[in-house]
Amino acid sequence: MEIISSRKNYNVRVMRELLKSAEYRRCQDMFAVEGDHLCRELADCGDCPAIEYFLYTEKAAEKYPETVRSAQTKANFSAVITEELSEYISDTKTPQGLFAAAERFGRDIPENARRLVVLDGVSDPGNVGTIIRTAEALGIDGVIFVNACADRFSPKTLRASMGSVFRMSSVCPRAETLGEWLHGLGFEIYAAMLDKNAVRLGEAAFPEKTAVVIGNEGAGVSREVAGICDRKLYIPISGAESLNAAIAAAIIMWETAKS
Repeated sequence: MEIISSRKNYNVRVMRELLKSAEYRRCQDMFAVEGDHLCRELADCGDCPAIEYFLYTEKAAEKYPETVRSAQTKANFSAVITEELSEYISDTKTPQGLFAAAERFGRDIPENARRLVVLDGVSDPGNVGTIIRTAEALGIDGVIFVNACADRFSPKTLRASMGSVFRMSSVCPRAETLGEWLHGLGFEIYAAMLDKNAVRLGEAAFPEKTAVVIGNEGAGVSREVAGICDRKLYIPISGAESLNAAIAAAIIMWETAKS
């Protein structure tokens, strides 16, 4: 098989831009992953209709043969690239030589959902990815994104989620319709806030259908979203001003999952 070695190659340019540019991902309605784990997760994901482009080095084919075979089977186009191009395309310091691109996809919130987490302007991709991964681990039924959260298909989010993005139900409604939609489905909405007059976590009796809002790392829950929440929820802490958004979300999701 011919080895691609030019940076001007169309597929090389597309893959690099998908990894580097959020605007390009939005315009193309696509995303890209790299590395053995995420390429294998994408190849094995039943919700992903196809891998549009799959690029890999000869060394990667020798080291990760199963991933290469799985991705090639699902790919509309695959090709070998040089090690130099692997470093050129990569978003990491130590590329593994595997890259895959696909159209954005997802699954809707299930009709029988009982536990949801709402991310209100959570801007750090590491936090977003970690919350998605934790939500899957704890059996949360879906993740809702409002108010310009970090791109769930960015390389950093995907790495932090370890592939959970591909399996978790998620939607991105407008903030102004969020309350009407969730209340219409029978959910009570709790806002995680630094307010000692709020219900203390551990004392809250969560209803059958509960959605918990996690706010922006610096600004917290937006005024607009706070206005549609039924209750405020407070995590009692000592010795620190606040908790990281992903840590706070994990603690609350653990509590809601128990009930």
